Amino acid sequence: MGNKKIAVAVGATLAIAAYGGTTWYAGQKAHASYAQAVAELRALLGAQTVVAEEYRKGFFSSQAKLVLQWSVPTEEGVQPVAGAVPKPVRLVVDTTVRHGPLAGGQLAAAWAESHFALEGLDDNSRQALAKATAPTLTTVHRFTGSHDMRLLLPAGEIGDGEVTLRWQEMALDTSVSGNRVQGTWRWPELALLGLPNRDDEDAQEAEEDDGDEVAAEPVARTSLTFQGIDSSFDSTAIDGLWGLGPGKASLRVARMGMRRTSVEGDAQTLLDLKDLAGISVVEADAAKLGVTTEFKGVGRIGPLDFESLGYVQKLQRLDIEALRNIQRALVDGYRNAGLANAREGLEGQGADVFAQNAPRLVAALPAYSMKLQATFQGQTGELDYGAEVRNAPPAEQIAATGWMPALLQGTLLHANARLPKAWLAPLLQATGKPEVTADDVEGMVGMAQASGYARLEGEHLTSALKIEGGQMTLNGKPMALPMAALQ
Repeated sequence: MGNKKIAVAVGATLAIAAYGGTTWYAGQKAHASYAQAVAELRALLGAQTVVAEEYRKGFFSSQAKLVLQWSVPTEEGVQPVAGAVPKPVRLVVDTTVRHGPLAGGQLAAAWAESHFALEGLDDNSRQALAKATAPTLTTVHRFTGSHDMRLLLPAGEIGDGEVTLRWQEMALDTSVSGNRVQGTWRWPELALLGLPNRDDEDAQEAEEDDGDEVAAEPVARTSLTFQGIDSSFDSTAIDGLWGLGPGKASLRVARMGMRRTSVEGDAQTLLDLKDLAGISVVEADAAKLGVTTEFKGVGRIGPLDFESLGYVQKLQRLDIEALRNIQRALVDGYRNAGLANAREGLEGQGADVFAQNAPRLVAALPAYSMKLQATFQGQTGELDYGAEVRNAPPAEQIAATGWMPALLQGTLLHANARLPKAWLAPLLQATGKPEVTADDVEGMVGMAQASGYARLEGEHLTSALKIEGGQMTLNGKPMALPMAALQ
């Protein structure tokens, strides 16, 4: 009996020792992983952005604090007050790390929960964010080296008294294993309310520019809403290229609406789409990648109810190394210039970066195409357009004529339209013409045919534009190229 008690005691001691050793090891690994993540963040954002870093390691848990800082860009045309130094904006990230092997109530190397806070905001920004709660990021580090993350944004809103962004709780779940990234994204509702009509704003600004003091007048406002956003993704990252890799992503939106409210308070539905479903597929080999996106739905645009709406968009043969170079230049531009001067820095070097990588992009013979399709009152209309580089221009041709003329010689551009004749009357009425007669429709068709812009094929109006080898044709007839295309 005594031997059994001794054996049990020894076993318990060994178990405790093993658990303690595993916990110590998990704590060491968690600290190393955190340090590596901060180093990568500093390399990406610049040493001047990461202004504070702290890690207090314990046996069962640890506390980490990271502070990122950005200078506030000054408004164009506004002179700073003499002697005043703009207060930088800081993002403070406080993280609690629980060590494994049992972390966060599950078998894991570590469990971490991060909370975010903004410091240095002015009074207007604090007031606008008063009804918003910062997101929480929970990360589970597996013993296999993979990571599971959940970003949770509580319901809230941001507003300035006129324009308001309002949302329900949003959840983004992501799993990272090696170069593979999988996840889901759910957002029950998102609404952008009170956007001012741009034409009304421009008119008021023009009056103010004339030097006259004018009181702010009511303007028409637009609201945009999304309901039932649900997405999933599964892709494999390409080394040195962030955000693009072979894989598939899907998106569903139960309802999307846009309404305009006039100064008098009258509401008008501009857009009411339902059952929107999209899928995007990225394919890649060692040198090139392509992206195909397809989107479908039903609903109303203005006064027209469509039985179906959709498009298929394709980007093909994009040179991966050129994309790497462009992305790297954008990151370097931000890191060197900082947030306050990032736009100016990117604008200054953007043309140079593109010029350096244009030969690689063109040599890969890239292609772009878009096909739009809609069904209304049982009839389907189509519009497709695109461009395809078929022959990359040699350097001597570029030097002699310039990039655009040389590129046009080896590029095919096309646009084709097929519009049901029965759509003409409803389309005219949708633009505000109260009554459209059969004679009006026949007159439009006759003018389009006489000018050569369209042909009548049965019950459809068709048009085909093509530019190839530096020559342009419209419905099979040669036409002069616009001067802008030759420059």
